[in-house]
Amino acid sequence: MKREEHREEGLKALDQCEYMVLAMTDLAGEPYCVPLNAVRVGEAIYFHCARAGEKLDCLRAHPSVCLTAVGEQHVVQAEYTTHFTSAVVRGRAVEVTDPSEIRQGLRAICDKYTPDCPGRVEEVIEKYLPAVSVWRVDLTSVSGRRKEDG
Repeated sequence: MKREEHREEGLKALDQCEYMVLAMTDLAGEPYCVPLNAVRVGEAIYFHCARAGEKLDCLRAHPSVCLTAVGEQHVVQAEYTTHFTSAVVRGRAVEVTDPSEIRQGLRAICDKYTPDCPGRVEEVIEKYLPAVSVWRVDLTSVSGRRKEDG
């Protein structure tokens, strides 16, 4: 068995994961985390959410965040172990206000989560644009892990 930590493994896990967990600090200084659909674009992670709520209050007050993701996971029952790739990233959350970057972030999310429906991406973006807030996490560190036979 070997377990390795690498930036490239972390980026791969981010790209493969079904969802990420965003950890932040709430207004009382306590930990708060939520799962979310997100996508990596270069050295940033984009996600969307409602225009108001606890998550936004936390991000505006404390923009330093941590994201975790599991890219691949397979339990090997006979060995009482799990093979996996995972990522832990840290960064600073920024609310995206530029209209073209908002659309770019939403397109990237759609491309990741609905690759079989490319024809409706623009229609869906237009429909939901007034109701969503788009955020970008600028990555400051990426740590990846992989555990497999070897």
